[in-house]
Amino acid sequence: MSVTFRLRRFRPEELNTPVEDLLEMIPLKSSEEDFARETQSLELLDLGSEWDIVHAALTGGDGDTGSIAYQPVMGGALLGRTEREIVVRLTPDQVRAAADFTAALDRREQVGRHLDVLADVHGGEISERFAAHLVDVLNSLCDFYAAAAAHGDAVVKAIYS
Repeated sequence: MSVTFRLRRFRPEELNTPVEDLLEMIPLKSSEEDFARETQSLELLDLGSEWDIVHAALTGGDGDTGSIAYQPVMGGALLGRTEREIVVRLTPDQVRAAADFTAALDRREQVGRHLDVLADVHGGEISERFAAHLVDVLNSLCDFYAAAAAHGDAVVKAIYS
């Protein structure tokens, strides 16, 4: 079973919307133009099915449940679920904590230090090219949370299975 993660910024007052309506604003399938526009503007971050390797890069395989990085990807609380989706929200304070955490990371070093754990999660050796891609993904995660925090936004994670 494949699991896909998408994160989207919302104004905090928008979170009073039913879960099904929130999911419509974070579609698993959308037009390429809408997807490109929303990702470019940092409204949407699509981790796809690579969320687990991003989680491994953030935690290094550490099982410290007190760490902000422990809950994929960067915490939150259950907002609701449907038959195929789980919806998790981060309040503006939680978004600020996630932004501070990711800003403090040396993302290149984070990936380099955890290559063994990343290889286990990935199911094979991590090439230099893929390691560079993971650094880019961590940079995007950092940029996304920084933009959300700067605007006082909440974040909703849609986890599709």
